[in-house]
Amino acid sequence: MIDPIRPARRGTLTLFVAAHAALTVVINLGLFASHALTPLASATGGLLTGSLLANWALLALLVGGVMLGYGHLRRYDLGIAPGKLRRAAGITLGIWLAAQGVHLLGGVLAHGDIRLHWWWQGGAIPLVGLLLTQLLGNALFEEIAFRGLLFPQMLLRLSRIATPRTRIAVAIGISQGIFALIHIPNRLYLGMDAPAMLVDLVMLLLCGVLLTCIYIRTDNLFICVGIHALGNTPTTLFASHPALEGSGASLLMYGLGVCAVFVIPAAWQSIRPSRYIRAYTGA
Repeated sequence: MIDPIRPARRGTLTLFVAAHAALTVVINLGLFASHALTPLASATGGLLTGSLLANWALLALLVGGVMLGYGHLRRYDLGIAPGKLRRAAGITLGIWLAAQGVHLLGGVLAHGDIRLHWWWQGGAIPLVGLLLTQLLGNALFEEIAFRGLLFPQMLLRLSRIATPRTRIAVAIGISQGIFALIHIPNRLYLGMDAPAMLVDLVMLLLCGVLLTCIYIRTDNLFICVGIHALGNTPTTLFASHPALEGSGASLLMYGLGVCAVFVIPAAWQSIRPSRYIRAYTGA
């Protein structure tokens, strides 16, 4: 029997969105803009970053304080299931290894030989630090917040929509629209102009929708964390084809994530509907 997700206490979602928006402004336009957290990265050789520390604060205040404390939610309600961590780690590692194979082949085709990616010349510690920032900080917090909290709670609150698939689509649209908009202070900190920010917000919306679909299919939030982390920080080993550099490396990770979650299981006919599909579509 599927344990149903518990509705959050009244006012939890409003409190979360308001508090998150305020903290995001303080962190990006205050702490990051003033470089107040830079000494942490310098003191640890880049292993621990200011962004990691900021996201730990968000995890403590918003996940621990608002969601679990004020909202009276359980870890299960947020998709935090430690028993699913091993499978997620295996899939994440598999995606990363597959990406390295693609980069290796792309590098040989483009350069005629095998070379390490230039960003490893500064040493492994800063890159490991960036990946840890995602796995234990930014990606972890955002997946709990926007896929683990907002999406299912929106789904519960849209019970008046009779068609299950429409209910899911609307819940995804609202929750991931908030996910995109909450990044505006960070993009202001990065100095984006209005046209660039608009394009970036659309890309964030699409990424949020994709990650939510992955969560719906797998019922494993940690898989979303892994794919999200690799998308933000591909940590490519080899010099690759120019098309696979920068945003191309991120798109490769998301593409391989889609293959790992949707294409390969479908080919093996081993897919089983997650609790969301079973609960809200009757599948």
